[in-house]
Amino acid sequence: MQRSLLPLLCLALASCGAGDAVIASSARTALVGLHADDLRLCAGIADREARSPGGVFWTYDRSLPAFGFSSPIPGFEAGVNVSGAGECRVTFHIVDDRVRRIGYASAREAGVSPDAACAPVVRGCMRMLRDGSLGAP
Repeated sequence: MQRSLLPLLCLALASCGAGDAVIASSARTALVGLHADDLRLCAGIADREARSPGGVFWTYDRSLPAFGFSSPIPGFEAGVNVSGAGECRVTFHIVDDRVRRIGYASAREAGVSPDAACAPVVRGCMRMLRDGSLGAP
């Protein structure tokens, strides 16, 4: 029984990372045009802010906690160890109080999906945009 559950558990963990990657990817376009106050409402106060002649840059740094599991494989002197963690820096370029661009920089990926570690920064914004609690971009 344990052997048959292992592939399902691996698939479930991989799908979590894939779902987060979809959220992060969708946010890159869905949040463009969002008012700066709405961004603060859904993502919180930025960790850093930098000004330039071209606008303001708000940067959010996030680290996902490490997770993992280990399981022996019956009949073998080996086991399976699956773990993951992620770090992401999300930078919003704000021009005239509106999000113009979003950039992601991931130091370590959560699982195998690109930008999945960035999803926690934008997840609340995407949810609030979907349920209509934010102004349309």
